This record gives sequence, structure tokens and C-alpha cells, in this order.
Amino acid sequence: MGLLNRYYAVIDTLPDHMFLFSETGCYLDVYGGDDNKTGFDCKPFIGKYLHDVMPRHLADDFLSHIKNAINLRETQSVKYKFDEDEMIELPNHVVVPKEIWFEGIIKHLPIVENGERVALWIAKNITQQHYLELELKTLSEIDELTGILNRRAFSNTLKTYVQAYPYSGEPFSLIMYDIDLFKRVNDTLGHTVGDEVIQHVVKVFRSELDGQVSFGRIGGEEFAILLPHKNIQGAYELAERLRQRLEKSPCETELYEIDVTVSMGVTQVNKDDQDTLALISRADKAMYQAKKEGRNRTCKYSNSSEREYTQFNQCNWFKKK
Repeated sequence: MGLLNRYYAVIDTLPDHMFLFSETGCYLDVYGGDDNKTGFDCKPFIGKYLHDVMPRHLADDFLSHIKNAINLRETQSVKYKFDEDEMIELPNHVVVPKEIWFEGIIKHLPIVENGERVALWIAKNITQQHYLELELKTLSEIDELTGILNRRAFSNTLKTYVQAYPYSGEPFSLIMYDIDLFKRVNDTLGHTVGDEVIQHVVKVFRSELDGQVSFGRIGGEEFAILLPHKNIQGAYELAERLRQRLEKSPCETELYEIDVTVSMGVTQVNKDDQDTLALISRADKAMYQAKKEGRNRTCKYSNSSEREYTQFNQCNWFKKK
């Protein structure tokens, strides 16, 4: 075997696809791809242009990475996918996958072909890795008992909204709620029933909330709901709807039917909020006011919320456990 033939034999057995592109997006050559599992070696693309084989917006995006690699002489890295609606043009005998993810590494080559500069595009199939990362991300962000955001994930979401508010000026509100007399449920009926009560409340509330809302378990029986684009009055009306719906929906377990209520506190972001602490504190104080006024009610944060919370702390400052 001649040296050149051996060279081509080696690069054609490489696990990842390697494409040579001109700066205008022409496929100059294609190598490798044994491990990419596309069922197609892509060599029929040679001589075609990106816009000939894939949707326009994808071709435009690919071409921008190629031009950046060539003009800047810096390696570009991009993660991208093809799905059923955006798949490159494949032969009839190839089964079109529902979704396939790639990592692309694009490098400038010191080559000129047909008067055009050239880039190397290495495409690695990372579909399995992508779904593993999604699974791990879900496990790290979702509360195992309820399936909603855990404390850390909810706090990060709220932080993002607070940081964006000075620039967007778009109002948003926060609801915090606590399950009334939950300790009594745990102490008398057991933690298993307590878990069922928590799941029941979340299920009832989720049925009333749309996909724009962030819903999180802050800890134990305490929860928070972030409402984009809602002022405090809109948040109050939603909280009341949730509370009333729950009041009419007892939790039915194998042995018990349990009437469940919540106390809810509502506040709205304001221009002085530098971080999430003040926002959470206001909602928490309004929730405490709802409990003090008899539970199973919703309170908007106000000056009275602040006074009552302060008085409570002063009265209990030296109280022994």
C-alpha cells in the first residue's frame, strides 16, 4: 500500500466525522465517522454547499463558525443537534433519528483550494453524553419527593430574575406558603402520610399553574412560587385561587381523608432589592401574618406585616426552648 493510500485508510477509520469546508461552505472532503452512528458516511455531500443539505438557519449558523475560525484563526467549539424537522438531507435508506447531538470543533487550515481558504470541522456524536448530562442536571435541581425545583435551583432562578430587574423593569412577584399544622400530621399520622400530604398540595397547585411559573420546595412543608410578569395584586389573586382550590380538595390517603390548608404570603420585586434576601424576607413576613391572623389565608406584604413580625421576635427573644 502506498503512503498516500495508507494515509487515507487511516483517516477514514477515525471515529469522528471530519469535514473540509471552503470559506463559502462547500464540502471539499469528508473523512471518518465510524463511531457517529448516522448510518451514512456523508461523502455524497462532497461538492455540495451547506445550504444544499440542511435548513437555512442551521447552514447560516455553521457558516458563521467556519468564517470565524478562518478569519480569527482561532479554534471554534459548538454544540448542536439535528432533529426530525431539521435533519440534514439523508438518503432514503437511512432511518432518520428523532434527535442526534454533536460537538463540533472547527479549525483554520493553512490551505487554499479553488481560491478559497479552508477549515476543518470535526463532528463528534455526543447524544448519549447529552442525555446523561440532562439526567444529572435534573437530579441536581429537582426535589425528589414532589418533582418540583429544590431549594438551590429555585434560589438560582429567583436570583436571575432579581439581577435582571434593573435592566428589564418587568415586574414579578413571589408567593411563599406553608402547610398549616403540618407537624400535627407528622406527629399523629406519621411521616409517610405527611409526605402524601405534601405531594397532594403540590399536585393541586401544579394543576393551576402554567409553564412560565417557577415552583420550588424551600424546605420541609414550605414552598415558593415565582410569578413572572405579575404585580402583587395579580399574585395575590392567584394565591387566593390556589388556597381556595386546596381548601375544597382534601387529601385522600389509604386510611385517612385529611383537610389541608395553607398560609400564603405575597410580595413584589422593588427597585431597592439588591439580592433575593429582602424579597424572600418580605414574603416570609406576609406568610407569618397570615398564620397569626388564623391560618388558611393569604396576606400581601405591608407595613403591618413588618410590625407584627418585629413584635413577635421581640416578645420571643429570650424565650427558652
